[in-house]
Amino acid sequence: MDNQSGTATMPDKIGRYKIIRLLGRGGMGQVWLAKDPFINREVAVKTTLGAPPKDPERLERFYETFFREAQAAGMLSHPNVVYVYDAAVEVDRCFMALEYVDGPTLKGYCQKDRLLPYKTVVNIVYQCAKGLYYAHEKGVTHRDIKPANIMIDQKKGVAKICDFGIAALEGLTMMEKKGQSAMTLGYASPEQLSGKTVTRQSDLFSLGVVLYELLTGHKPFEASTELGVIYKATTQPPTPIVQYRPDVPPPLIQIVARAMEKNPAQRYQSGREMAQDLSAYFAHLKTLEKEIGDEEKYHTLKRIDFFRDFSSKELAEVAHVTQWVDFRDGDSIIEEGTIQECFYIIVAGGVNIMKKGKVLARLNPGDYFGEMAYIGKTARTADAMAAGPTVLLRVDPTVIDQTSVNTQLRFLRIFTRTLMQRLAYTSEQFAGVSE
Repeated sequence: MDNQSGTATMPDKIGRYKIIRLLGRGGMGQVWLAKDPFINREVAVKTTLGAPPKDPERLERFYETFFREAQAAGMLSHPNVVYVYDAAVEVDRCFMALEYVDGPTLKGYCQKDRLLPYKTVVNIVYQCAKGLYYAHEKGVTHRDIKPANIMIDQKKGVAKICDFGIAALEGLTMMEKKGQSAMTLGYASPEQLSGKTVTRQSDLFSLGVVLYELLTGHKPFEASTELGVIYKATTQPPTPIVQYRPDVPPPLIQIVARAMEKNPAQRYQSGREMAQDLSAYFAHLKTLEKEIGDEEKYHTLKRIDFFRDFSSKELAEVAHVTQWVDFRDGDSIIEEGTIQECFYIIVAGGVNIMKKGKVLARLNPGDYFGEMAYIGKTARTADAMAAGPTVLLRVDPTVIDQTSVNTQLRFLRIFTRTLMQRLAYTSEQFAGVSE
């Protein structure tokens, strides 16, 4: 509870959680750093200010408002979403136990004097797009994406979407006051501001605003009044990014523009689609400083076993549309749990496939990896790390789609052969166990 001076009096325990210190407070409650004695891990405990109301109607609304975050985030288990462990009601308060993220929100990095490097910004928003894609596929629309609701784990550099307190859940009826909308002015989509149906594209619009602000240190729709902001957001294009930062690369400007289209049908249709463009641009940032010509690529590809059945014409196609990227020793290429629609072929150097810090396999030039997740569009099951200076050929659907039907069939045959080999190997292992 709070004392008369307005400061929070630290309780010894909330539920089974031993309170360590206050992390923050707002209009509706406080967030405490605590320890779960059963599992011996730190958690963030979010509490309400004061006891639940006694009136039945107000009580129902109170519970739904507070526990909506538990309902929404509790359905999600993703590296880029803050996890909800527990939720409960006590006599004088409600509380939730959340994953503790040791780091700041993005809010501080939207200031003109604290802007992050492009690579960092792209990586953060890429992770958020993946988190939103996962949430949307589970039927959860956040409805309040903004820098203050995105945290950065300082130790791991992982972005975490938090505060699903006003999320919409498919299949569940939410008790909203008539005419009331859930949004934060400055990040809300035109359809939110107009009182229309909020969809996953609304979240992607808001994420586009976050990207805009991380790049420029400004909001895209600035005005002296709230009505002015609403008017600009619903009818006017955003202030051109180059007006604030002329050096922002055009591909990033295009990604922001598509995310922030007024018409939801013209925006990215999924977080995965937005993540793919961000991932492709991130790969572009890592492109070899020395431009490799098509002829040199062609002759290199001829020496790689993966392409042994490709004709000269098909090799020339692949050489023309692919982009090669380089990594330094120890650079992370793939992280376990992530979803990327691409696979890699090693041109030079080596790659360690790792699980929980242990090397499972060492791959060498000519080897390829990541194809199973590429085929199944599933989360990566292991980490991949560069073992020394390494050059990779990155292959994603947009690359293959640019080639002829014959070339696409070559890739399909290799994938089919790989899948059959994996199934045969698995069958042999099971047969050995059963004997």
